[in-house]
Amino acid sequence: MNKLKLNYTSISFLPILVCIPIGYQLITNLHFGGLNLFQEFVISAFNPKIDNEIIITLINRLNETILVGFISWLVSIIFGAILGILSSNIFYKIFNIPKFFYSIIKSFLTIIRSIHELVWGLLLMQIYGINFLIGILALCIPYIAVNSKVFAEQLETIDYKSFESINQINAPKFSSLLTLIWNPIINTFKNFGLYRLECSIRSTVMLGFFGFGGIGTSIFLSFQTLNFRELWTYLWSLAILIILSRVIFKKIKFNNTNKIISISLIAVFFTTILFTFSYFLYFVFKNNFENFHSINYLFKSSSDLELFDFLRLILDTIILSLLSTAIAISLPPLVIGIFNNNTSKIIIRIFAFLLRLIPTPLILLTLLTFNNPSLSLAALTLGLHNAGITSKLLFKNLDIQDKRNYIAMKSLGISKKTSWLLGLFSQQAKSYLAYCAYRSDIIIRETAIVGVIGSVGLGWQLQESLSSFAWQEVIKVLIAYSSIAIVGELINGKIKNSLT
Repeated sequence: MNKLKLNYTSISFLPILVCIPIGYQLITNLHFGGLNLFQEFVISAFNPKIDNEIIITLINRLNETILVGFISWLVSIIFGAILGILSSNIFYKIFNIPKFFYSIIKSFLTIIRSIHELVWGLLLMQIYGINFLIGILALCIPYIAVNSKVFAEQLETIDYKSFESINQINAPKFSSLLTLIWNPIINTFKNFGLYRLECSIRSTVMLGFFGFGGIGTSIFLSFQTLNFRELWTYLWSLAILIILSRVIFKKIKFNNTNKIISISLIAVFFTTILFTFSYFLYFVFKNNFENFHSINYLFKSSSDLELFDFLRLILDTIILSLLSTAIAISLPPLVIGIFNNNTSKIIIRIFAFLLRLIPTPLILLTLLTFNNPSLSLAALTLGLHNAGITSKLLFKNLDIQDKRNYIAMKSLGISKKTSWLLGLFSQQAKSYLAYCAYRSDIIIRETAIVGVIGSVGLGWQLQESLSSFAWQEVIKVLIAYSSIAIVGELINGKIKNSLT
């Protein structure tokens, strides 16, 4: 058993070897023209700009961000729960519906989940232009699919004996369904749903970099004008918003037997359904298609994308995903293991929080001030951002880990680093790798962000094709993106199942 744990431990560290070729390319592409700008960017973090004008702008931008993020979250949670029920086996067992429909819904959700919200946003923006609903819709489409997957997975854990017991008393089918799914749905909402609100706010900020409004747009404009003090005012306010939301979430208590909450949830459910449907109809029938005259137009537009170049872009995207995932997996345990003291841990936690706080586009734009665009720079950016996320989970699990083995090894005179590695981390390595397998699914989709800005992979080609209204190329890129994400999800699912 110890040998097995050591193998998982070794696997957690081996991917860091990708930093050798990445580091070599970054060094060769290094230029010192932007180091002064980078230095000013870092120093400005300790001296943000505060005056009446920026406070007013900040409040307005935060209101926009919270509004879009909250509506997107609410709609995606409700419809995610509905589609999660429709894509779970328990639904088809109760109503005796053919599994054919189950396969259709699952396949549809898998496809729309495989495309990142930024890609949806760029597509919708190109068709409809920029308006309030575009950002919400861009977030809702993939988020509904992601949430439905989580809800469906939780419903699959329902004991089949419970279904048989209810079925034997010939209870109404809808009542049977509600009785079986109510607790799993509420528990999933408590454990996952509230966290998705933070994700929705972060995604709203990210979309702001591409013109969708909110505080993300203000951050991007501040960076363009090199007003770093103003930029950090927005970033620190965003940090306060995220911290406050976490505190509020922890204070929220749910009682499954509370009738008031049940009635409130049902009221919110039907209200959201009504407003969403109304706005959807308004969005479809009141907005004109720009530069997108008909479906046939997709297939009549010319395409200059050669097969060899297209395959190279696909390969670049796959390599980008692998390199970023490797950094996200290995960097947190390596850094924590080397700098294993209380002061260093506090510093690492702060840096990890900043990597999570600063949107990926801003990290990449900052690094571009002293390095040329490259696959390595894009991989480093995406890897660092996700390393901040994986390190949060690792710290959390290590804090609650039983430390008796660690203390025993230290008392025997074994070095602190070795004791940490074999006495603490080795017991977390398996679950840590399982989470990283899940995280790699997200990293594959996030390659679109660094691709658009860093001029690499399919993300860059998507931006170029949309700019020239080459819809044939856009469709090819979307199919390639979706295929990579789906294959990656299947592979990572196998890995995750073998680790749990």
